[in-house]
Amino acid sequence: MKIRLIDPALKGTTREHTKKELKSFWFPHLSLTMLAGLTPNEHEVQITDENVDKVDFEEDVDLVGLTGMTIHAQRAYEIGGEFRKRGIPVVMGGVHASNLPNEAKKNVDSVVIGEAETVWAKLLQDVQSGNLKPFYKAEGLCSLKGIPHPRQDLLKKAYMTTNCIQTTRGCPFNCSYCSVTQFFGHRYRFRPVEEVVEEARQYAGEFVVFIDDNIVGNPRYAKDLFQALVPLNIKWGSQGSLTMARDNELLKLAAESGCRAMFVGFESLSQKNLKAMNKTINKVNEYSDSIKKIHDHGIMINGAFIFGLDYDDESVFERTVKFVEDNKIELATYHILTPLPGTRFYQQIEKEGRIFDKDWSKYNSSNVVFKPKLMSEETLQNGYNWAFRKTYSYRSMMKRLMFATQKASRLFLNIGYRRMVKRGPQGELSSIASLLKKINESIPVKEINCLIPTVQSHSREKIRNTMASAEKFLHINAIENERARTLTINLEGSLDIKAAKKLIKRVKSVLNSSQEKIILDFSEIKFFSPKAINLLIVSHYDFLLRIKDRIKFRKLHEQISGMVENLKSYLFDLELTEEELNV
Repeated sequence: MKIRLIDPALKGTTREHTKKELKSFWFPHLSLTMLAGLTPNEHEVQITDENVDKVDFEEDVDLVGLTGMTIHAQRAYEIGGEFRKRGIPVVMGGVHASNLPNEAKKNVDSVVIGEAETVWAKLLQDVQSGNLKPFYKAEGLCSLKGIPHPRQDLLKKAYMTTNCIQTTRGCPFNCSYCSVTQFFGHRYRFRPVEEVVEEARQYAGEFVVFIDDNIVGNPRYAKDLFQALVPLNIKWGSQGSLTMARDNELLKLAAESGCRAMFVGFESLSQKNLKAMNKTINKVNEYSDSIKKIHDHGIMINGAFIFGLDYDDESVFERTVKFVEDNKIELATYHILTPLPGTRFYQQIEKEGRIFDKDWSKYNSSNVVFKPKLMSEETLQNGYNWAFRKTYSYRSMMKRLMFATQKASRLFLNIGYRRMVKRGPQGELSSIASLLKKINESIPVKEINCLIPTVQSHSREKIRNTMASAEKFLHINAIENERARTLTINLEGSLDIKAAKKLIKRVKSVLNSSQEKIILDFSEIKFFSPKAINLLIVSHYDFLLRIKDRIKFRKLHEQISGMVENLKSYLFDLELTEEELNV
């Protein structure tokens, strides 16, 4: 048979790559070259990559095979429809078709669900015999031992490189937004090291992309692989979790084997967000040290960040851009949280009724298709556009790359990203964003000796021990709920008279410049000074009464009660008893 495999292009978006961008910093998908490698030699197989070539809808073929992620689904259906008009059977596989097989079946003749390795040969036999079935479902996950090499010879040299190799499948983690574990499984599988080396040997001295979702998911395997790659003298890039920075031997071997770039999913600067998405392997307080360790081994980072998570307000954009600049991350890729079919996140917000757009062509992580929890859709879209523009401004590029190794190549990549970003909307932040930035600055506490613990202790010894660990800052984390027009100001640490004055000034600036309601949350305040309480409550009592519809306190009563109980512990031995009074 004559088989035409087609990889649909991303159409109608500013993120669609030009030919120059493909050649500068992109690489092809691996799925169809893998499928071509699985095809018996008796068949003639060709690949059309629509990013590079136009589809010949008049071609005389016996079978058309389509693939694609959710963003490619609509275009894949259009292509399949044209061939089906001529009576040519069309099959489709990939992540989207596997997650929504009934939808896909309405647009093609047959759907492959899951990995193709165990069903492709049977499907081809059925096409030849005129007995093509509507669905072919892989039973379980295939072994990666002995899988054929991908047919990279069928691709045009239109990319930065077509030297693409897969070493592993699956991911040991299970993030709620990610479709990898749904398709490739939660179990981490890997090819024998010697088979990977055999495939990589043909690219000795060249640049290779390892198409893995997490090449360091199994550190022992990764070390064996990197050690075996050293003699090949290749340069390579891949994708890996930030856990690699916790293993110095792993990083050392990665660098020695030729690792020059790593795509790393930071996702969020909020530990609450990471916990909610089940990515607790990421520790925000380790980010900066981890980045430095990776950089110290000469490895460039392409950092991925997601906007629109449940604990994100409008301050997330400026905070993330600043983090990228401060840590000299060479490339940053921002994504709008997207509910991909088949993921737990999709199921959750579908149940909550938060998805408002199911045009799959917009599921490219640059469009808002659901209702964020704390922001409006417009605020999220604007902030995303602003963050990209800001990061790829010349000022930011110079700040991040000034002291980078291989500065010229890093700058070349940034300019390529800048061209792509400039095609999109500019974006802007509201006045609330800058206000949040000012509010969230920590305030130093000077009068440590005047502080009283708010957590009740039952002995003076415990109180003295607690005092020795008094926090010397008032940490402020203000979160805006744009939908409820509420600003929750979370306070943590200690609060003395000077910190209270600065806090009051910031609260008044919010009241004067916006219509937001304010909740002052004192639940994490561990130390108070009596003067601070007097200033907050007594001195401002009349003012607080006038604006009581706009400002509320949370847990302040409990914290003051804890202070009073601790004071009572000190007074117990000093208080005159009734017996002593009657003497």
